[in-house]
Amino acid sequence: MRKTYTAIVIALVLGGILAVSLYGGSSVDRAGFALEPNEPALEEFSRHKRYIEVSPWRVAYIDEGQGPPVVLLHGCPFHSFQWRDLIPRLREKYHVLAPDLLGLGDTQVRLTDDYRLPNDVAMVIGFLDALGIREADFVAADHGAATLQLLMRDHPERIRRAVITNAEAYDQWPSKPEIPYLKQVVSPWASPLFRFALRFTWVQREVFGVAVHQKDAFTDEVLYAYTRAHIATPERWARLQRFFRWQLDPEHNRVTMDAVEGLRRFEKPTLILWGKQDTNFGPAIAERLAGDIPGVVGVEYLDHSAHMPFQEEPEQYARAVARFLATDSSTLEQQRRAFRAERAAKKEGATQ
Repeated sequence: MRKTYTAIVIALVLGGILAVSLYGGSSVDRAGFALEPNEPALEEFSRHKRYIEVSPWRVAYIDEGQGPPVVLLHGCPFHSFQWRDLIPRLREKYHVLAPDLLGLGDTQVRLTDDYRLPNDVAMVIGFLDALGIREADFVAADHGAATLQLLMRDHPERIRRAVITNAEAYDQWPSKPEIPYLKQVVSPWASPLFRFALRFTWVQREVFGVAVHQKDAFTDEVLYAYTRAHIATPERWARLQRFFRWQLDPEHNRVTMDAVEGLRRFEKPTLILWGKQDTNFGPAIAERLAGDIPGVVGVEYLDHSAHMPFQEEPEQYARAVARFLATDSSTLEQQRRAFRAERAAKKEGATQ
């Protein structure tokens, strides 16, 4: 990691003059939206997106299928493209909705807007209200799972069931491997150079590679989709800078610690579905969440995945989600009681 990171820094320096000439002179209209409707993050995927007004934002989202609503909340620095493998597997039986969270993807925000987690919660609630949805199932990962934790605390009545995957939680984020890249994005001198370097696939692969166990998990096309969402225009890059400044703010990141008391009151059926090889947000966080949330019916690990099991083991991930959503309430309650009893027995055995 250290050698590769040094190589990236060298690439940044060598690319500096070209970077400034390409990107450095562009001005940003801070009164306008950070992206325009005809400027999608990835054309082939984004052309299926719809837009809905959730004041003061214009939310981009995928809307497919019919049936009970399922809302998918993506992670950072990703967008709803993250769910491209799960959506086709759910849309036959469910009304699948995948919004782009604030400051990410194609949702239109202003560069003066606040992209922090409490406003993601407000956006999600406004999104449900605008669509006339009173209650939904939620599947969430990473930053989206942090958003879900606040929803579980503040709006439990809007959640029928919840799936939590490799979540930003407690005081465990951002993870240490992420921090050098976040700092490159927000640094006044390094930022334009880093944006330039992200045009290269090998740099993209190194940056996003910290999220996966299988290094060939990302195709070039997937890396392009995730990267272009941030580097396509100066406005998009400025938006990411603003987002990452908050990611690096310890005061902002306390919101997930503040949510813990609410999690301890959440009794709706909850599945912890986790990539076991995640060295940044590891199984210890999954087990801690399982202990704090009384509604948890079980913890399932995907053995060959790190932070993005929906990317590395999409079929196994989709099967686990679909099975949980389809299980009847009485069976889930039996699973919940058995799971709590098993944990209590293990805890008692450990103290003897």
